[in-house]
Amino acid sequence: MAFSVCCLCFCVIWVAVMFGAGVHCDDTDSLLGAYAPGDIIIGILGSVHSNVKDLQTRISPDKYTCTDFDLISFVESLAVIHTIETINDSGFLPGIRLGYLMCDPCAYGTKALQCVEHMLSINTCLPMLPDYLNFYSPVKAFLGERYSELSIPVAKLLSLYMIPQISCASSAPALSDKLRYASFFRVIPSDIYQTKALTKLMLHFNWNWVKVVSVDDDYGNLDLKNFLQDAEKEDICVDFQEVLPDYLSLQNIEQQIKELADHIRSSSAKVVLLILRPDLVKMLFEEMIKTNTSRIWIASDDWSTTHDLMKMRGINKVGEIFAFSFFTGNIPGFEDYLQNLTISPGLRNDFIREYKQMRFNCSLQSEHMSHLDCNVTDPQEANDDYLITAVHLMEVYSQRIGVYAIANAIRKLLHCNNTACSGDTNFMPWKVKFASTPCYKQLMLYSHTPVN
Repeated sequence: MAFSVCCLCFCVIWVAVMFGAGVHCDDTDSLLGAYAPGDIIIGILGSVHSNVKDLQTRISPDKYTCTDFDLISFVESLAVIHTIETINDSGFLPGIRLGYLMCDPCAYGTKALQCVEHMLSINTCLPMLPDYLNFYSPVKAFLGERYSELSIPVAKLLSLYMIPQISCASSAPALSDKLRYASFFRVIPSDIYQTKALTKLMLHFNWNWVKVVSVDDDYGNLDLKNFLQDAEKEDICVDFQEVLPDYLSLQNIEQQIKELADHIRSSSAKVVLLILRPDLVKMLFEEMIKTNTSRIWIASDDWSTTHDLMKMRGINKVGEIFAFSFFTGNIPGFEDYLQNLTISPGLRNDFIREYKQMRFNCSLQSEHMSHLDCNVTDPQEANDDYLITAVHLMEVYSQRIGVYAIANAIRKLLHCNNTACSGDTNFMPWKVKFASTPCYKQLMLYSHTPVN
C-alpha cells in the first residue's frame, strides 16, 4: 500500500462537534514574540514571562495568557539577538544572514511544546511522515530553554526530528542521556558535578548537619536525589528535606513558604541548601528578613548569580551565601546595545515594546518603572542604563556561547571560508553536528555576604 503524506493542518479540518462548530487554527504569528528574517532561521525559546494566568483553573485548551515579566530572561533573549546581529555584521558566515523566531513558553512545559510545534509548522501545517530524513524544517536549530523542566519535554520532541537544541542553562543530569535526548546539547556542566562539589564544600567547612529545600520538577528532583547520594557517602546528615511546587500560581504557595520559613527558624541546622528557582528563593528570603533570621545558605546554579536577589531590601539580614557558578565573561558591545534598544525596520520584538511600556509609562505602575523618565512623549523611543544595573550581565554570557556553537556548526556544514559558503542554506536540520566535550572544569566557587 502506498504511503500518503498527511498534514496536521487545523485550519482546513472541520469537525462536527456539539452543534457543528468548526475548529480553527490559531494564528501562528500571534505566538511569536520576536522575529527577524534570514537565510537560516534559529528558534529561540525564552521565558520572558514566568507565569501563566489562571493555570490552576484551566479546563479548556484556550489561549495561554502570560504574566510576571522576568528581567533576566528578557536580557538573555537580548544577548541572543545581539550575538546573532554581531555574527551577521562580522561576515562570520559570508553571504549568509541568520534570522530568528522567538516564542515565550512562560516557564511552562506544555506551552514550550506549543512554541516548538508552531515554529516547526510549514504554512501552519506540521507534516506527519513515516520518517523525517527529508524534512526541511523552517527552523534549523533551537536555542533554549533556561529551565530543565522545559528543556526535557522539548528535547524529547526534537529528538524525533533530530533537530539540534542548545541550552545555555538547563543542567539536569537526565539531559545527558543521548538515548532519550539524542539531539540535545548544552554549554554548561551537568548537575552531577555540582552536587559533588556541594558535598566537598560542606566537608571543607565541617557542615555535616544541613537542611535541603528543592523544587518539585525534573531539575529539583534529580538534583536532590544526586545530592542525597553524595551526602551519604561523605557522612553528611540531612536535618530535613522539603519540596516546593514548581509553579508560583498555585493558590497555597505563600502559605507553604511561610511554613518552610518557620521550619528553618526552628531547626538546629544552620546550613540550608536551596535547589530552587530565583522567584521561590526571593519569596523565602522575604519571610526570613521579616524576623531577621540569619543562616548559611548554599545556592544551586539556578539562582547563584541572580543579581536581583542580592539587591533585595534587607538582604543583609539573611546571612552568608555560598554558591557555585560557571566561568563567564562580558559580551563585547552588549552594554551599549542595552542602552540603545531599538527595533529595526522589518523586525519584530514585542518583548522590547512591553519592557519599554513598563519602564517609561507611568500609568502601568510597574516595579521596573523609571520615576525620572516615565513621562517621555513616546516610551518606545526612550532608553536609559537600567538594564545594565538591574541585571548582572555576566549571567547571560552563556547565550553568546550557545549562538556561536550553532554558527560554528553551520559554518562547518556549509563549507564556509573567509569569503564564501558553498553549501545550501536549506539543509536538513539533523545534518548540523556538534562536538560534545567535558565542561565540569567550568565550576567556580564564590561566597557572598549581602549588603544593602
